[in-house]
Parts: sequence; C-alpha cells; structure tokens
Amino acid sequence: MPIFEYKCGDCGNEFDLLISNSDKENVRCPECLSTKVEQLLSLFNTGGKRASAAPLKCDTCSLSGG
Repeated sequence: MPIFEYKCGDCGNEFDLLISNSDKENVRCPECLSTKVEQLLSLFNTGGKRASAAPLKCDTCSLSGG
C-alpha cells in the first residue's frame, strides 16, 4: 500500500497515511477527525543507486567535500 500525505482544511494538521487507493475517500484527520482533508503532492524514492558519486571537490569554487 502507498503512503499518502494529507493536510486538514479545518485544523491545518499535516499527516501521512498508509492507505489503499480504494480507501482514500474515507480519510479523516487524526487530530480533529474532520473529513475536510486535502491530499498533498508527494515525492517518491525509487530506492535505486545514484549513477555517480558526488565529487570530492567542486571544480567551480573553493569548497571541498572532504
């Protein structure tokens, strides 16, 4: 099941729910029990590895990663 992020329109509480797509219509705020909730846009992580490691030193500035 996916994790969805919501924000309550009544109390402003932001919360995450592990919920199936079919149950998304029945979401209630866990703080005030309001049904006036808005699903937020969520970023996701695929769990894959990065293609390359970050450079140890920046070529365009004097910052060093080490």
